Amino acid sequence: MKKLLILLIIPFLSFGQDSEQRFGGADSNELEAVLFAVVEDPPIFYNCDRSASRADKQLCFQQGVMQHIVDNFEYPTISKEMGISERIIVNFHVNKEGRIINVRAVRGKDKHLKAEAIRLVKSIPTLIPAKQRGQAVSCSFTVPISFTLQEIDN
Repeated sequence: MKKLLILLIIPFLSFGQDSEQRFGGADSNELEAVLFAVVEDPPIFYNCDRSASRADKQLCFQQGVMQHIVDNFEYPTISKEMGISERIIVNFHVNKEGRIINVRAVRGKDKHLKAEAIRLVKSIPTLIPAKQRGQAVSCSFTVPISFTLQEIDN
């Protein structure tokens, strides 16, 4: 019997965004941090249509992340040999420059699968950052990645 490797990226990204922007008050030295529940323009890959609707930009971002993970996926040998299948939840931020930062596995047990999930997310190329009122802002996202091995008969 052979083991079949299946990678499942659940559609997907939680747009529970942790966006922060600073605004000056009446006194220009006074700054106030404001957290946004939703940003006007989500981060997008450079090949996404910048003039598309917000929903289309979100879809393009999600598809880009999913495709990146599928294209760069490597099942850890030790986890495969041990027959470990697991869903890893990864949280990350897209900063104001469009770089992926603060990547961490927030759920999952196998250290090798968690390391691979983190590696995959960290390797996402620089994006066009999210915007709120025309200014770049940081956003937080969560992506579940399911590492699944299945037995197949020859």
